[in-house]
Amino acid sequence: MGAKSGLVFLGEGRPAEVLKTLPEPDPERSAALADTILGGAVASAGTRVLGEGGVWPERGTVCVGAYDGFALVGYDRLGPDRPSDISGWIDAVSPTGGAHGVFMHSVVDYCAFAVWEGGELRRSVSLAPDSGVMEDLGDRLSFEAPFWDGKHPMDEGYPLPFHPLEFGEAALGACFGFGIEGDPSTYEFDPFAFTVPAFRLAE
Repeated sequence: MGAKSGLVFLGEGRPAEVLKTLPEPDPERSAALADTILGGAVASAGTRVLGEGGVWPERGTVCVGAYDGFALVGYDRLGPDRPSDISGWIDAVSPTGGAHGVFMHSVVDYCAFAVWEGGELRRSVSLAPDSGVMEDLGDRLSFEAPFWDGKHPMDEGYPLPFHPLEFGEAALGACFGFGIEGDPSTYEFDPFAFTVPAFRLAE
């Protein structure tokens, strides 16, 4: 698997429900949030297609779309060992304190998934074969059940009960309505028709 994701939805509710309406971002608010994330004044770097570079833009670039009541961020620096560690950041940048995040890196078979509601961490799980289960907090969501119930077994000797990237793909589908390496015909909306503004620090 070659999946990489540093994707966060800032707002309440299930991300897929609003993303599939293909809303238009507010340019000024998007740039302002990018300023906050990158820690300085930003310049436009065009747009990225959500189903391609939008979930994992190139180094030094952040994808930020600010919309009515929510925002979407794709950034390669988002990928905490324990999502609970970024709860303060989520509360500071989310318009409501709510968020969904899915983080993956195929080089190390790492995946983390988390949900915040009203500034409180509701669910967080993070795992990689070298580190094991680093975090498992809150009530498991329904899409997780087949993984924890042993219905996605790995070969004998693999240090985790299921593959983190397979779990991450399921998390993307359950929350964001699309995946990275799945069958696009099964997605709730076309992530290749959704573009997100991209920014870099201004020179």
